[in-house]
Amino acid sequence: MITSFRALPVFFTGALLWLTMVSPAQAEDVQPERAKDLRYGWALYEYHQGNAFEALTQLAVAREQGGIEGHGDHPALVEGGLMLSWGMTREASRLFTELLGDEGSGSTLSPDVRNQAWFYLGKVFYLEGDYQLASENLGRVDGDTLAEANHDLFREWIYLQARLAMMSSKFGEESGLASLRAQLEDTDTWSLYLRYNSAVSALAAGEAVAAESELQKLIAIIEQSIDVAEPEDEREGLLGRARLSLARLYLRDNRFDMALEVLGNIPLDGVFADQALFDYAVAAAGQGRPERALDALDTLANRDLFLPWRQQVPFARAYVLEQMNRPKSALPAFQKAADHYQARIEELDGIRDRLSEESLMAQLDFSRDSDGILTDSYGRLRVEPTDFGMAEVLASETFQQALAELNELYRMQSFIAERQSRFESFRVMLQTREQQRQVRIAQTRRELENQQADQWQKLHQAFRDKISAAVSEEDAGFFMTTKQKALRDKLDEVEETLAGLPDDATTDSQRATYQRMRAYFDWWIADDYGVNRWAAQKQLRELDSEMERFQVQRQRVEALMADDSRHAELARRIAASERELANLGAEVADALGNARRALVRQVDNMLAAQQEELNGYLVASRHAQARLADQLFRASQSAGVADE
Repeated sequence: MITSFRALPVFFTGALLWLTMVSPAQAEDVQPERAKDLRYGWALYEYHQGNAFEALTQLAVAREQGGIEGHGDHPALVEGGLMLSWGMTREASRLFTELLGDEGSGSTLSPDVRNQAWFYLGKVFYLEGDYQLASENLGRVDGDTLAEANHDLFREWIYLQARLAMMSSKFGEESGLASLRAQLEDTDTWSLYLRYNSAVSALAAGEAVAAESELQKLIAIIEQSIDVAEPEDEREGLLGRARLSLARLYLRDNRFDMALEVLGNIPLDGVFADQALFDYAVAAAGQGRPERALDALDTLANRDLFLPWRQQVPFARAYVLEQMNRPKSALPAFQKAADHYQARIEELDGIRDRLSEESLMAQLDFSRDSDGILTDSYGRLRVEPTDFGMAEVLASETFQQALAELNELYRMQSFIAERQSRFESFRVMLQTREQQRQVRIAQTRRELENQQADQWQKLHQAFRDKISAAVSEEDAGFFMTTKQKALRDKLDEVEETLAGLPDDATTDSQRATYQRMRAYFDWWIADDYGVNRWAAQKQLRELDSEMERFQVQRQRVEALMADDSRHAELARRIAASERELANLGAEVADALGNARRALVRQVDNMLAAQQEELNGYLVASRHAQARLADQLFRASQSAGVADE
């Protein structure tokens, strides 16, 4: 069954490009010329470089760091599109549903952007074959809004809705199908694909007459709408497919004349030329014109028989010769066919014995650039088989998906290996930091030793003890000011001088004066005792405070030198990240192993199916050889008897 898509690959490149270009604000707002948030700009840069995984990582990091500012819901919409590009359809669906809701209420996205988001999500599920989810999401699309915003998408939306309608009911019984088809012009490409699939659906439902009518109408419309001067490849290809399908429908009903007429209109240089030649040979043989069948088979036999279906050509050619009653030509033709099948079976045995990922990849030629393997606009890898026997399996959607998955897993493994290599740099950084810390600790200890903190602490304590003793003894002399102490020293010198003088009237007068001065001094000291003591105690309190600060700072320095919690936390986080990355690497390695086995298994199954088919032709060729040899032998015996 053909669909509207030349293949069924993931189409996310175009969808994501649209997602990154639409306005993140309402429709009436002016589009920003640049990203308002650096993290969002970084994510978009990674996307445009083709690094979907890195872009998703940047968006996840930004979300953990508080979200992206200035772009509303648009980053979440881009993240959903990136999830789609990685095949995370269920996660993308949940994100879109949370973001937009059933009606998109509460979202800052404009109605046309919300509408197209639902369209792309529905198309993804359609391509995956989940038609229920496809119908749910496509049903959320407002057709009028979509038609006004993007008429091309509107036409495709109509087609998808019609295809879902065909799948949900018996052909012709869906009341909405006709109204959907009426919204497309008959010459519209989507309408043409829809008509072809209608024919296929009718044929699957057993309604051959309806299928024939649809194919005839389709061929007539395309023939009238194709520009002869500049034919469209897509319409030409669809025309060839429609003619081939109609001819096979005629062949099924043994209407060989009509089949030959349709097949004769298929160009010999077209995509379906080889299949048309073989069907032409079948029709000509059925019509009783083996010469024309032999001409078609000879033309086909001169081409490379690299596609599995073409392997039947040698047997068919020999069979036609037999039907033409040419046993002497048919016998070597069957022998040649048998030898061909035997050699091909042995060749496939050898290929299966040597089949591995390496041998498989050696048969594929990938288009590359400096960033890796190139992909087409549908997300498929750009690859061609070096052995055209691989063409059929390479064209299958399951093989393409497995190949793309394997490529993405290798990219992820490379990404993980690159990240793991950075942990060695982190360890060197931690070692360097620890060495620098030990150097700083040694310098700090020397500084502390130079400060003689213990000696200052002893002096401080001795000073406290002296002041406490002086206070308890009310020692006023201890609290004298510097001026008072200088005066005391002067008085002591005078007293000492007077003690050495002889006793006379002058000395007695001087001693009396000294006694008055000493008495005044003692009164002054006693009178200033309270003030001096308070001043000394105030200084002691200030010294206590400074010494306490000094001790606290010293203890903090000692604590920092003894324990580095920041260093330990950084080391713990690095170790945890390394374990997590190692676990992820193990999971990716397991996934890689499964992907390799799945890919090789697909090819092996394909080769096994080819062998089984070839073995059938081989057996038939051997039987035909035996039959013709016996026939010719009997004929020769009969001729000998007649001569006698």
